[in-house]
Amino acid sequence: MTSSYTKASVLDRRSTKVMITAVFTALALATNYALIGIPNVKIMDTLVFVAAFFFGFRLGIGVAASIWLVYGFVNPNGVDSFLMLSFLMVGECFYALAGVALKKSFVAREFVKGTKEYQRLSIVFGLVGLLATFAYDALTNFGSWIFRTGSLYQDFVFGNIIGAPFSVAHEASNVVFFATIAPAIVVAATRLGLRTPQDVS
Repeated sequence: MTSSYTKASVLDRRSTKVMITAVFTALALATNYALIGIPNVKIMDTLVFVAAFFFGFRLGIGVAASIWLVYGFVNPNGVDSFLMLSFLMVGECFYALAGVALKKSFVAREFVKGTKEYQRLSIVFGLVGLLATFAYDALTNFGSWIFRTGSLYQDFVFGNIIGAPFSVAHEASNVVFFATIAPAIVVAATRLGLRTPQDVS
């Protein structure tokens, strides 16, 4: 009991949160650059989700914003405008929101206690990843066309029609990553005894 509370108090420290944010950001950027040749296939969304799942919404947002502050400007595929970058950052926060929402759900709580099967968790994580990615793509496709047609509705429609092939690739790959990488990290961390403040409260 004392050990669990000690771990939670350590995770509450500002220096620890900065370090965790830096680690997740570095991992996301490293995998982004490694997969730069495959459009819209990135592990970073899963990492943002996992960061928020274990360490909370604010840290998840910090990871999401930090990634795009670097990747948005240091990108072999081109530099994003400030307007587009704002859409990308907000969209990336959807994954942090998904991580926190799932952490608070009975599915995740039961699993952390060891009463849920891994296969079921994998399916749930995959579905959550699909929904978050769908929302992300709808928003960012809209952002890529905003103010081009004179109608925000037409911007939304055209942006999502033209971006559909990229959205499909993004959603398909994220379903795989969320259904495999995310639950594997949760299982490993749980078995290693990682407990967040929410777990020990």
